[in-house]
Amino acid sequence: MKIKLSFILVIVLLAACSKKTLKGDNYTYYRQEIEKSKRLQHQAKQTEASKTETFKNPSKPSYLTASERVKFAQLLEVEETAIKNEKLYATINEWLGTPYDWGGSTKQGVDCSSYVQQVYQKVYKTELPRTSIEQFYLDTKSHFKNQKYLKEGDLVFFRLRYEDKVVSHVGIYLQNGKFTGSNSPHGVQIANLDDAYWQDKYVACARLLNNQ
Repeated sequence: MKIKLSFILVIVLLAACSKKTLKGDNYTYYRQEIEKSKRLQHQAKQTEASKTETFKNPSKPSYLTASERVKFAQLLEVEETAIKNEKLYATINEWLGTPYDWGGSTKQGVDCSSYVQQVYQKVYKTELPRTSIEQFYLDTKSHFKNQKYLKEGDLVFFRLRYEDKVVSHVGIYLQNGKFTGSNSPHGVQIANLDDAYWQDKYVACARLLNNQ
């Protein structure tokens, strides 16, 4: 009888231990699943936050290499951080050194108005007339004389010969007194508007860009 009771007690104890073990295993499993679910939710929130931040502050494409930024900073005599419109300077970089050719419109030779026209179209998606005189008269309300108000992207007009009517040359103002143009005999270059030669030929400026 004692042996039988002992055997039954052992069976009961084993069953109880088995239930405790099963419950322990189940608890561990559910705890792991809950933690896994929390991790997945946290990762999902981080991914969504990252997408939202990217949408709010999309990164600007880079058009210039580090050495090109240095080159333009030196040409303009400014800090590298002042080179903000990389697309503009990358486009200028494609043309720098192109020979001047009256009536030309390619990288084998280009005149001032065609150069300005093509830069404006590529950088600002703005169509300009073909000649400097047409560009001058495109919007006379945009004209101003005082050079201290010049901003990047403004057109600068010149009268190279006294016999010329009104204007005969055009360039694009950059910054720090510098402008770019296809200037005879040097071709496409960055020139100093403050030089006596250009000051003597200067007529007016025009701001054709709405965002200026």
